[in-house]
Amino acid sequence: MSLASQLQQLDPLMEANAHSDSQTAKAIRKFVFQVGLEPDVLYSTSFKETVRVIANNVQVAIPTYESLLREELKETESRTRELKQEWEKSGCSVILDSWGSQRGTQSFVSVLVHCRKGMLFLRSIDVSAIIDDVDMLEEMLSRVVDDVGASNIVQVIINDASPYMQNARHRVLKKHDHSFFFPLCADFCINFLLQNIAALDHISEVLTKAKEITRFIHDNQLPTELLGKYIEGGKILSNSCWKFVAEFMTLQRLVSERVNLVEMFSSPEWVSSGWAASSSFWYICRIVKKDDAFWCAAADALKVTIPFVNVLFKLEREDCPMGILYDAMDCAKEEVMNNLGDKDGDILPWVDKIWDIYLHSPLHAAGHMLNPRVFYKDPACDDPEIISGIEACITQMANGHYDPKKVKAQIEAYRRKLGSLGSDSAIQKMMETPQVHWWLVHGTGTPELQTLATRILNQTCFGAKRYNIDWHVSERVHNPKPFDNQDLYRGLEYVHYNTHLASAEPRICGLSGDQVGNPARELGDWIWDPQQQR
Repeated sequence: MSLASQLQQLDPLMEANAHSDSQTAKAIRKFVFQVGLEPDVLYSTSFKETVRVIANNVQVAIPTYESLLREELKETESRTRELKQEWEKSGCSVILDSWGSQRGTQSFVSVLVHCRKGMLFLRSIDVSAIIDDVDMLEEMLSRVVDDVGASNIVQVIINDASPYMQNARHRVLKKHDHSFFFPLCADFCINFLLQNIAALDHISEVLTKAKEITRFIHDNQLPTELLGKYIEGGKILSNSCWKFVAEFMTLQRLVSERVNLVEMFSSPEWVSSGWAASSSFWYICRIVKKDDAFWCAAADALKVTIPFVNVLFKLEREDCPMGILYDAMDCAKEEVMNNLGDKDGDILPWVDKIWDIYLHSPLHAAGHMLNPRVFYKDPACDDPEIISGIEACITQMANGHYDPKKVKAQIEAYRRKLGSLGSDSAIQKMMETPQVHWWLVHGTGTPELQTLATRILNQTCFGAKRYNIDWHVSERVHNPKPFDNQDLYRGLEYVHYNTHLASAEPRICGLSGDQVGNPARELGDWIWDPQQQR
């Protein structure tokens, strides 16, 4: 039974509310569920007084929370039906976003489903008691697959690399005859790669010194005020949603702004302030103005990290990220290899290891081959690894959607550029046409391969974190509360996050639409010294 159906069985929802369709009620409804306010807010004296003042002291009847929730659920369910129809038509990606409570005492998984038309939030699950129980994790995963429909699922993306989750996912794949894939989130893997690079002694030393500069600036009023005058945009800290991506982007910003920092610390405002005599300033000033060894080391660190950060931005710009991940990572590794020369030769084996263990998937290899922009210019598409990837997809994703034997025959036509796939029009349009649209136009002569290509290329390869979601409402849902409020809180959670997702765009750095968040929320230790906060 849908959440809307469950809520409609509650007695309060059976009472007609004369104000539910009024402009006031609608405005209140949008505000309450966009912000994520709890049921008690409507009955508070301060809220009623606020509404009265805004309405110019006209007496306004406050609708019940239940009636507002019912109306919001109607709108949300309309979008839900549209997205579910797309799951059946073009396939979908289930996204399991693992996260912890603010106090770090509980563990949760939020279940979302992505398709070509958008992202849908289903629910959150408290996994605190089962996080190291493979049997219970398997049961949880199986329930999610059953709810979405195994025949609709192309992949289940996770950001949990624990051995318990890995064992549970293998069991679920076996149970469903490996009819879909279970890769790790690309953003998670690249952030993990950067985390490993950041732990290297010489890189860690660079980051430590860079943090001393940013802490000094953000810990004191004058340098903070002067940033706006001497630094373009007035900020140095990155607002990326991934910690180590944010760290190296901030380091990149520091390096690019060194000349302006020198100018700032030499400015009349600074010299006349009295700061020039402080010992803390002289230490930072020496780093900024004279420590060329630090700045050279910082530039070298960026040569082996920013190429991987740029992969994330390429995924963001591309209409079909699944079709470019494989190629983007190859290009990044080649760039790092060229930048390294004879130095830090141990980094690339790490990259290959993380790619092979955590990120590499037959889906990514198949996406690479089925991206016409790559395939028509890259003879490496005949690589055995890529061929095995496409064959795995043909076998595992058939599931009543197409005939595997016909797809294999049509793959040969694609590889040899026969028929409409190799026409002058197809070749001319491949660089300027979105990948899925290209297949819809030029793949009509190979309908089974067209179906496979569009199902794969319609998928994402990153998770939910790019949507800058604050899970505080879900955390409240799982706090102890009266039983008769449980459905209200579940309804609040459902409409709140789906309202957010209806307008939000995935961004590795920055916010969009009605997204809210704290820029630099991942960079607390770049603002203050954790040792001094204890």
